[in-house]
Amino acid sequence: MVGANIIERNRKILLMKETFKEVKGKWNLPAGRLEVDEDIINCAKREGEEETGFKLRPLHLIGVYQYLTLGYNVILFVFKSKIIGGKLTITKEAMDVRWLSLKEIKELDKKGLLIGSYILKSLDALKADKRIPLSAVTILES
Repeated sequence: MVGANIIERNRKILLMKETFKEVKGKWNLPAGRLEVDEDIINCAKREGEEETGFKLRPLHLIGVYQYLTLGYNVILFVFKSKIIGGKLTITKEAMDVRWLSLKEIKELDKKGLLIGSYILKSLDALKADKRIPLSAVTILES
């Protein structure tokens, strides 16, 4: 499972360039895998900070996407997140981090430089103002 963030500022979306060997050089939303001891909302916050330097607060869920890639069955929870601190930093988790317009993101897709189709699907849901409350993600204690 993956927690991902759509971070928007001045009509641009923050994307990061992957360092992970199988997808190195492809652009992605700030996202990453769920760790054993965390919930998906905290996963999105942690991964967002690790990849961008920004502290984030997920506002609502945009969508849940599933796809098969590189031999993995990936389920992504995509959140609309707000910057609440920190500063934009290129960390070891990303080769580059940039604010990009939708037009620029679509150009990356045409060149095969996006990590997956979930990015454009998520941005379509954002444009349609799809908002699933965080309360829809129920965290159960064991």
